[in-house]
Amino acid sequence: MKHIIFGGFDYAVLYEMNQDAIMTGVDYFIETDESLIGTSYLGKPIKGLNALKEEKLDDILILIGSIPYRTELALKLKMMGLIENKHYIWGIAFNGDEKCPRLWKHVEWSDAENNAGNLKATAEGEYFFARLKIAASMVNWKKYNIVIDLGAANERLKELLPVSADYVPVDYVRYSDETVVCDIDNYQFPDEKYAGDNTCIFAVGVIQYCSDWKWFLKKCASFCNCVVLGHDDFARISREYRRTHWTRYNALFDHEIIRYMQKLGFALTDSVDFRLKSTLYKFEKEKRI
Repeated sequence: MKHIIFGGFDYAVLYEMNQDAIMTGVDYFIETDESLIGTSYLGKPIKGLNALKEEKLDDILILIGSIPYRTELALKLKMMGLIENKHYIWGIAFNGDEKCPRLWKHVEWSDAENNAGNLKATAEGEYFFARLKIAASMVNWKKYNIVIDLGAANERLKELLPVSADYVPVDYVRYSDETVVCDIDNYQFPDEKYAGDNTCIFAVGVIQYCSDWKWFLKKCASFCNCVVLGHDDFARISREYRRTHWTRYNALFDHEIIRYMQKLGFALTDSVDFRLKSTLYKFEKEKRI
């Protein structure tokens, strides 16, 4: 399969992308800027959109390189009959494949010593606990008595729940004897015995690490009537952070999460901005009339 970068010479290709990944996995570039067409970069030719007419669509993957012009470039491809996530994808959300590595330099989230400080901050930091307090305050605890805490870490959410609530901490590593170990990126999810109308799922700061975020939301929606999500919208992420500290497995905007949850039959019943960085959402299953 050929990998083609479309756009991104406005900044991303030159300064944000892993140049080794371009050299290893990219066949050529597509540009709409006439001054670039016919030239090359890193030995890879830069062609116009017409070059795509010579390709077999099922043999290419177009990686949209631009950050600010992503939507317009995607529309051009859609109008040519190409299908998102089949023929093209936003390059920063591309997790790599057997031929082409990630285009954006990626810092792997792990328990290694160099990430120990980040793990400690997530588990014990004031910011994260304060965010959990706000999230817990959004739920009507008369309606829900089972709480599944996805990305529970050291289980601080439990401190904020009524004593009547059954608490199920879930994470990809075992933090305590109670931790239910599930690796969401390997399509693992808690046992269905926890599912029900009186179950509420908390996933605060988790969805950005889901490589298949739609699968993740589908599983959440199938388990319960209430989902509380916390997400840092992509637009709030600085260019420098993207370039040097990218740990995410997707590049989501808040509106994409809202629209997809609505598609799954959930209504947005509450939302809170937290310290001009994160947005907290409460989704509840819509009642059929």
